[in-house]
Amino acid sequence: MKFVVVRFLVTATMLFPIIFSFAATSRAADFPMPVFKSFSIEEGLSQVSVLDIAEDKNGYIWLATQSGLDRFDGNEFKHFGKWQKDKSDGLNTVTTFQIESSLDKEYLWIGSIAGVSKFHIETATFEHFPISVSSEIKAGSIKRIKIDKSGNVWVISGRALYRFSTLLNKLVQIAVLENVTSTLTDIVIDRNSHVWLSSTSGLYKLNSAFNTLELQQLAGKKLTLMALAADESLWIGTGANGLCRYPLFTNNDFSASTCFDEINGLSSNDVLNVLFQRNGNIWVATSSGVDIIPAKEASEIVSLSVSRSNLANNYITSLYQTDAGTVVAGSRDNGFSIYHPVLANFSTSAVISNNISGIATHTDSSLWLATHDNLWHYNYQSGKVNGPYTSKIKSEGQVSSNKLLTVHYDKPSDSVWLSTRAGLAKLNTATEKLDLVALEGKAGYTLNVDADGDVWYGGYSDGVFVYRPSENRVIRQWPISLTTRIVFEDNESAWLASISGLYFANKFTGEIRNIGENSTNFPDGAVVTWVSRSIRGGYWVGTQANGIYFMVVEDNDEPTVSFTQIEADSYLSNLSIGAIIEDQENALWISTTVGIAHIDSTLSSISYFGAQNGVSESGYYIGSAVKTGDDTIFMGSPQGLTRFKPTDIKQQPWSPKVNISHIEIIDEHSKGAENLFPSTNVDELVLNSDNVSFSVEFAALDFTRANEVSYAYKLSGFDNRWRFTDHRRRGVTYTNLDPGNYTLTIRAMNKEKVWSPNEANLQISIVPPWWEKPVWRSAIFVSAFLLLTLLVWWRIQTLKHRSVALAKMVEEKTKDLEDVVEKLTLISSQDPLTGLKNRRYFTSRAHEAWDSYERYAQAFSLLIVDIDWFKQINDTYGHHVGDLVLVKVAELLRTNLRNSDVICRWGGEEFLILLPQLNVHECYWVGEKLRKSVEKASFHCEGYDVNVTITAGIADIRESDSVEQCIHAADKKLYKGKADGRNAVVK
Repeated sequence: MKFVVVRFLVTATMLFPIIFSFAATSRAADFPMPVFKSFSIEEGLSQVSVLDIAEDKNGYIWLATQSGLDRFDGNEFKHFGKWQKDKSDGLNTVTTFQIESSLDKEYLWIGSIAGVSKFHIETATFEHFPISVSSEIKAGSIKRIKIDKSGNVWVISGRALYRFSTLLNKLVQIAVLENVTSTLTDIVIDRNSHVWLSSTSGLYKLNSAFNTLELQQLAGKKLTLMALAADESLWIGTGANGLCRYPLFTNNDFSASTCFDEINGLSSNDVLNVLFQRNGNIWVATSSGVDIIPAKEASEIVSLSVSRSNLANNYITSLYQTDAGTVVAGSRDNGFSIYHPVLANFSTSAVISNNISGIATHTDSSLWLATHDNLWHYNYQSGKVNGPYTSKIKSEGQVSSNKLLTVHYDKPSDSVWLSTRAGLAKLNTATEKLDLVALEGKAGYTLNVDADGDVWYGGYSDGVFVYRPSENRVIRQWPISLTTRIVFEDNESAWLASISGLYFANKFTGEIRNIGENSTNFPDGAVVTWVSRSIRGGYWVGTQANGIYFMVVEDNDEPTVSFTQIEADSYLSNLSIGAIIEDQENALWISTTVGIAHIDSTLSSISYFGAQNGVSESGYYIGSAVKTGDDTIFMGSPQGLTRFKPTDIKQQPWSPKVNISHIEIIDEHSKGAENLFPSTNVDELVLNSDNVSFSVEFAALDFTRANEVSYAYKLSGFDNRWRFTDHRRRGVTYTNLDPGNYTLTIRAMNKEKVWSPNEANLQISIVPPWWEKPVWRSAIFVSAFLLLTLLVWWRIQTLKHRSVALAKMVEEKTKDLEDVVEKLTLISSQDPLTGLKNRRYFTSRAHEAWDSYERYAQAFSLLIVDIDWFKQINDTYGHHVGDLVLVKVAELLRTNLRNSDVICRWGGEEFLILLPQLNVHECYWVGEKLRKSVEKASFHCEGYDVNVTITAGIADIRESDSVEQCIHAADKKLYKGKADGRNAVVK
């Protein structure tokens, strides 16, 4: 364990090459970078080009690709391609360009090269509407579909504008662009119901009186798109001049405009898409990338880096925001990406460089940052950077490269100290170099400066040193393991966190004490990665894979401490803690090897933030974290510096909707499963007596963290226990339920063990067959009763005419026959010695159980029991005593089993038991019960008290291909138990 820990800590000086990146003074440097999760054909997408995006009433995301239409639920894709047998089953052609949801989101309007299709969400069926063509207007692909506030469907294809007529149930051509060298590109409808159209030759307006298109503005300009903002301003994208905003276009006044192009920072002048985010930010997709115009700084442009934001690629063809606020970006060449704005509240960037291994506060607005190779001074408010202060340190007369690990700023002396691989270093402000001042050759990991100005230096392997600069000498050394953190209790004592535990040391007396050795609540030998004072009055202690503790010091003269572990059973207790920062609200912000965790001020709720939140996906360095005077927290990582204010982290409730995505029903008379509900989230399912089983698949619509979701389900009315599963097994099957009403409830839980309130409920009604309905049951009962009464009366009358002799003879013959049958039955199915069932009977029952298992998945287990040392009993007491022992053991086994269990004498001193509906673990406890009962019993036989033990082997039929193979498996476990010493149950 310690070797692994050391390796982890050491990697803090070995990851990633340095990158010089001087951020800036611009507002964009502090803009939280959106972090996407991307999906492509590797995850199941049908084709890499995502040309448009929409959302339906159930919250599913729909994607238009060159292979058709894909539905995405966060886990799986469902694909609709070209129709095969019936035109209602699919598209007219596979390449789709446009998707638009109806106002009620019950339908999808899909544009392709063959026209427009209407997709019914409820029934998963298509209607197709071709484009009307003439000698003047040729068939072309659908450029845009828009639905106005009245529900009218507008379509652009080539030079023509169409509108769907519900009366005629067809697309009707409204107007045609007269310029034959130009095409229409987009359409918007303003609040006055005016229809505006962009084209490759300018901006047009529909004259609804004459159904003509009239040129309004921007003649000769190539316009690629239009977007209408909430303030009714018109945003127009071009193919060569960027993006412009026209605030008064409804009055046909284009005199005032604000434009963005490459000169202003736009990634390209070729604008492909615009999205107005609900928080006021404006997203712009160009042929070279995606840019964001922040709402608070409309003059600044933030360009999204593919490497930092995890966008699919730079060529984004479509942007869409769902009702839940999720932003979906479709790319031309590599699938699509999803980003949830409420998750991305952190800003991680290489402001100075990657590999920020050490951080120290200098002033209220500046930091000292140590990378692996250099020291920097960073004013995080102005963005100004000073440095690098080189790590080329003169050691033993030679100048060599060095690795920096921790930086500390001592305010009283205005000194900057560093622990390095070469020893203790200090910034020389005159030369702006790092001077090696002490402990040369002693690699250091951490340091701190006490009130006397003494430097406490924690080394990798040489222990902890106390260096006095005024005397240029080491006044104390303790030989402990690698030290990760030093925090002062007073002017002479400090807490030392190390990979071998938590220590308390006094520099004057030289005493040192391992705190964990005598504490019952703190693990002995724990790897301690962090210790810091708490505003609650104690200390926070972080460990590697042992969780977080709150430590209270009870006696300052001879410190005794008590520990309280925080959320001991949480996921956090399995991680390595890098730092624990307490904010002004007493909440904790914890850097770990996988991201950042948050514990609220009550210490009862944990939240986790990963790469999807904008934090470093490579984790954080131990000790590399500070909180500034304005409660801004900085954490260092291999990916740079993460910066955030706790008050800005708005943790939204986790509440994705749980959908039933697929239902299959198996009918008794059909050859396969019937998929009744392929694409909709149904509320009620009615089954008849012919439906022998049904399967339900489900999914929580968490598009960014689907692989972290687990599920629980129960079928009320059948089994009120919750059953649990994960994202890989999102389905359940029920077979042969009795007639009645049931409710299937499905819930979803995230990694933080928070249940979503939006659970799925499916009402299931199983209708009984006609003969089981009350009215028919009554009729059948009355008819049967009358018939039976008539037969009995007739039989009585017949018997009265029989002679007494014949009746007596029949009675005697019947009795003889019954006696014979009973004897034959006993001979064929019963063991004559023990009275148990014999091998033949057991074999018959076992194969019946096998048939039930194959047909209804009703599993069972086998338990084979052998009396230990039975031969010795026969040899010692005689075979008559052995027979009595067999009988008594058989009776004891039988009385300790259920009525449904089947036990037989398998042969000699072996018994074989069939345990229906028990798995191997439950079978094990039955075997243990039998073993203990036999072990405790004393059998009195022919004047002897005989003590007996048994050995048993267990096998589960689900692990075998036949009953015989299962018996063989149990027999092998039995012989293993014998070989290991007997008196045992082996599973």
